[in-house]
Amino acid sequence: MSANHLPILRHVLPMTSVRRERRLPMPGNIAVRVHEKVQAADVVAEAEEPPRHLFLDIARGLGITPAEAARALRVELGSRVEAGQVLAGPVGIARRTLRAPSDGRALQLSGGRLLFEARPLSFAVHAGFPGEVVATDGSRIVTIETHGALLQGVWGNGRRGWGVMRVIGEGPGEHLLTDKLDIILRGAILVAGTCDHPAPLHQATELSVRGLILGTIAAELLAVTRRLPYPVLLTEGFGSAPISAPAYSLLSSNAGREVAVEAVGGDPFGYQQPEVIIPLTGSQMLDRPERVIPLATGVRVKVIRGPQRSAVGVIRELIDRAEPYPSGLLARSAAIQVEGQGLIVVPQANLEVVA
Repeated sequence: MSANHLPILRHVLPMTSVRRERRLPMPGNIAVRVHEKVQAADVVAEAEEPPRHLFLDIARGLGITPAEAARALRVELGSRVEAGQVLAGPVGIARRTLRAPSDGRALQLSGGRLLFEARPLSFAVHAGFPGEVVATDGSRIVTIETHGALLQGVWGNGRRGWGVMRVIGEGPGEHLLTDKLDIILRGAILVAGTCDHPAPLHQATELSVRGLILGTIAAELLAVTRRLPYPVLLTEGFGSAPISAPAYSLLSSNAGREVAVEAVGGDPFGYQQPEVIIPLTGSQMLDRPERVIPLATGVRVKVIRGPQRSAVGVIRELIDRAEPYPSGLLARSAAIQVEGQGLIVVPQANLEVVA
């Protein structure tokens, strides 16, 4: 018996084959060859965008004539300048100035307008985890493969990190607190259950941690989390739920190993999801993870909403009829066997597959 909708699939795998693409935003130089071994910090591709040229209207910006613009200029033509450096002025009672919009060069002044060349942006793409280059398109994309454990999360703040993983506290619901962040954790990737205050996040910054893996975080900390210099990955989402049992077991059993935190993506049906990759020695014949697994009897699932959120169990029955709930809603449901809780009935829409 199958479900009527395609469930979200998140992987919690102790050993699998992981293949990931590294992409430049534009064509550039591929720095590695197929079958080459790479380390996490290795640059595998790099590019530089074409120079951008801007006309900065000194006369209009400062309220002076084109002839006066030449006298107001404060840099030599052809010289390099830094972002924010004064290019012209100050003039007038208001002491108005014109500043460089970015690093670059002041090239030519004509008719009160300055031709400015912005310094090209350069891009370097790192491997992110140790592995082997298995493919490249020769200009933008490098595909790297490794073997090891894979844990996919729910949300990430858009950053990547690599380091030794350390588990804080004794269980999956442990709060991240400032008094638990010791100097011994400097440069590590930390695992904790939940966080509801910004102070430990800032203290982790001072410790130069390389990543943070949490079950949940208070929703009001979203803006703070986005500004942090290190990756933050949530396995459950926002709120106060602990890390699910399978995820915590995988993380804690690999404490002390070097791991990659890819806190990017976030589209549950997209190619890239926030994930933790733990390279391990394994067979070269491992299969890559499934992309789609429908709800069915015997499939392991996690509850992602409602009173039983984060509970993990195995589907015993997919119920065809619409079941009533205390909220007054009727929903197609599933009976799930959860260790320690017995059989629970949950709307199918509140489930994601854990494989």
